[in-house]
Amino acid sequence: MPDVSSLITGSIVLTLVIIVASFALTFGLIFYFNRSNRKKAEALMATGRQGTATVLGLQDTGMRINDNPRISVLLEVNIPGYPVYQVQKSMVIPMIKISQVQVGSTVGVMADPTQPANPDKLGLLLA
Repeated sequence: MPDVSSLITGSIVLTLVIIVASFALTFGLIFYFNRSNRKKAEALMATGRQGTATVLGLQDTGMRINDNPRISVLLEVNIPGYPVYQVQKSMVIPMIKISQVQVGSTVGVMADPTQPANPDKLGLLLA
């Protein structure tokens, strides 16, 4: 029969291993998604077509990421060489830039020329 001190030591070690593995998995996923998003943004800036968009609608989703609001925005996009179109996009806007994205305002955008109406392939160019 194992003694009590070895059971306690084993359970503490197992708990620490689980905690470390949880942190490693969490930070690994954060790093992966941040890197993936950064690569998408870099590709869009390299190959995208620049235009403008007028904010037609704005709604707070109630979600916050690092105290910045995630919003849903309805845009009327005007890319030279493409017909004007509308797109609904959800995104996190830094609080310091929220004044640039108000109903009626015009913002710069960058769109993927192969899928200009895809909200995942449309980026706002905020100063």
